[in-house]
Amino acid sequence: MPDNTTLMMPHSRRQAVAVEALSPLVVPPKVAAAMLGYGLTRTYALLKAGELKSYVDGGARRVLVRSITEYIERKLETDSKPARRGPGRPRKAT
Repeated sequence: MPDNTTLMMPHSRRQAVAVEALSPLVVPPKVAAAMLGYGLTRTYALLKAGELKSYVDGGARRVLVRSITEYIERKLETDSKPARRGPGRPRKAT
């Protein structure tokens, strides 16, 4: 029985070729939402806005994992800039 890192893929009827376990290239929107920690509504909004890339295969939408990674990298770049903070809420007079 193969371990978690190797899959046995049939190459022909007489041979089996060991293949490293692959990360998925695409995932359903529900999985993409879970990966981002977002709900489906926000995930579909990101798809509609073009922030995430996807395609439809038959009746199933698939989101590219690479686009999820790129989205996170873009968010980190914008968040790395110092946030401008206002004066805040006034304190209560005592």
